[in-house]
Amino acid sequence: MARKGSRKVRTGCRTCKARKVKCDEGKPQCSRCMNTGRTCDGYASKPASGLLWHRPRQLFYSVDSAGEGRALQFFSDVAGPLLSGATDPYFWTHLVMQFSNFEPAVRHCVVAISSLYEQLHTEAATSAAPRPAAARLKDNSLALQHYNAAIRELKTTENQPLVLLVCILFICIEFLQFNREEAIRHCKHGIALLGNVNYSWAKEHLVPVFRRLSIFPFFFGWGSLEFPDLDALDEPVPESFESFSEAQSAIDSIASRTLQVVRWGDTYRFGSARHQKVPLKLLAEREEVGALLDRWQAAFENLDTKATLPRAAAPEHCGLSEARIRAMSRTILAVRYEVCRIWLAIAFDGSEMCYDEHLGAFRRIRELCRGLCAAAPEASRKAKRGPRFVFETGLLPMLHFVATKCRDLEMRLEALRLIRVLGAPRENLWEADQMFVLARRVVEIEHDIVVDALGRPAAPPPRPGPPPDEKRVRYTLTEPDASAHVKWNGKELRGWAVGFVMRTLKDEIVVQKEFATS
Repeated sequence: MARKGSRKVRTGCRTCKARKVKCDEGKPQCSRCMNTGRTCDGYASKPASGLLWHRPRQLFYSVDSAGEGRALQFFSDVAGPLLSGATDPYFWTHLVMQFSNFEPAVRHCVVAISSLYEQLHTEAATSAAPRPAAARLKDNSLALQHYNAAIRELKTTENQPLVLLVCILFICIEFLQFNREEAIRHCKHGIALLGNVNYSWAKEHLVPVFRRLSIFPFFFGWGSLEFPDLDALDEPVPESFESFSEAQSAIDSIASRTLQVVRWGDTYRFGSARHQKVPLKLLAEREEVGALLDRWQAAFENLDTKATLPRAAAPEHCGLSEARIRAMSRTILAVRYEVCRIWLAIAFDGSEMCYDEHLGAFRRIRELCRGLCAAAPEASRKAKRGPRFVFETGLLPMLHFVATKCRDLEMRLEALRLIRVLGAPRENLWEADQMFVLARRVVEIEHDIVVDALGRPAAPPPRPGPPPDEKRVRYTLTEPDASAHVKWNGKELRGWAVGFVMRTLKDEIVVQKEFATS
């Protein structure tokens, strides 16, 4: 009779694993080896405070199924290199891949991300009808299985750096699903844990990722309870930058503090305290952040044009040459600086007319993006193998900001066009189609014009110049994934229920509710 096999144990001693027998995992030598007169060769050790920085020849060990192996390979070849966008791909292509070889929780997350990414990528490429730009766990049994397995693995570990790494992977899974609440919850939890991490590799590679992630809750959070505590991310701005990564880490930290000031100022711009004096504490924070921006600008202007780029360049099939990555990195950083300057200046101003004082900054943003656009023909931008989703934030929210807050019609129409050209279809929770549709409708409302799907007005505006304050949209109200499909003239259109918040001449808030379609 055939012997019934025992449950596979991956953590046994080397001798028992070589003999393919169950190990009792006794320390320092297992009892099974000692009782049979064999030499116990001990246990494989896991990296603790450091990592060997290489990409192993054999990427995946002990793959349990064909589906898992295929997903891991797809992540290595396609999803991993594309997730970073113009940001350093090292985290996804090396760090995550290396950990997936010896940490089951990481491997399960990688399989889930890969499967969801492929689902999103395939549906976008094969469907002619508009679809929600999200892939759901409930519709993907492989991703759901490995997501639940990752949660089970994480409950058994006290390894804080591992928890932080998996936390980032969970955020990616929630981004792919357009799950705003869970993505924010994981982000806040991860940032709160950063103060307890002492491993140098975690500080070097995980903290910068959380700095970049700390921005999105200020856009998508509904209140202070959803905003992260930024103390663990704070670091001084150096007098000079040696690499684009250093410059990015610094501006990420400053941008989060800038947005924190802006969100604190919401009540003084739109809320009950609109006619009250701004507390000195908030004014002092704005002044301190402004000084950090000055310091950052001085260091960035002296950044060598040949400064160090990310260690792992994106593969050729992404269409990103070294020159292209360098241009994108410099443009995104410069644009973010200009936007932070405007945000900080208007943080406590209740009038929309205040944006007119920053036309110079808006022009600089336009010229920076035009320069990048000239180096990326639209045909290549829409290449079949281009990323449908990137984990990092690129230019989408910045261009949307210009299109909605710069009241120079020519510049905002140009920003609309650039959203289509320079924005990825999905940048974490930002979706290009939605950003374009909402910005286009704001332009139409404020200038009394009709703008087509290419961002071109059907006719000149009835009155020249910028719109008056009472015609300007303060902000829009919409759920990130509250989209629906409608039939119109035999075509299926995707749209969003939106509230455009405005203020009348009598200082009354009004909400113009519409269903905006793509």
